[in-house]
Amino acid sequence: MTVVNSKRNTTYSLQSAEMIEKKKSSKKLPFDVAKSISELGKNLHLARKRRGLSARAVAERIGMDQRSVLDAEKGKSTTAVSTYLSLLWAYDLLGCMKDVADPMKDVEGIRLAAARENRPLKSDLDNDF
Repeated sequence: MTVVNSKRNTTYSLQSAEMIEKKKSSKKLPFDVAKSISELGKNLHLARKRRGLSARAVAERIGMDQRSVLDAEKGKSTTAVSTYLSLLWAYDLLGCMKDVADPMKDVEGIRLAAARENRPLKSDLDNDF
């Protein structure tokens, strides 16, 4: 079987196309990242099961295919972030995302920005006048 890449006007054997895909996704993630994705997948699977929903029903609700739902539940790192977020939405768990990368909670980023501007942090000030 052959696969045609119309953008580059090239033809690959299916085996070659699979090898190219493997090379793209073979980079190792940091351990903590891989662990977090895996845990998120397990949590999403449990959330679906607790609600008595099938993967097919959830996939239809979020407008994706069943494979995407199952891949997210397996914690596959190549699954799109939009799939994970759509599943959180489907289970009414999306509210927790408001705190992710919240600039007001980025203590390290605030400290570094203040240091670059050469000004003290509010927490470094006292009321002794």
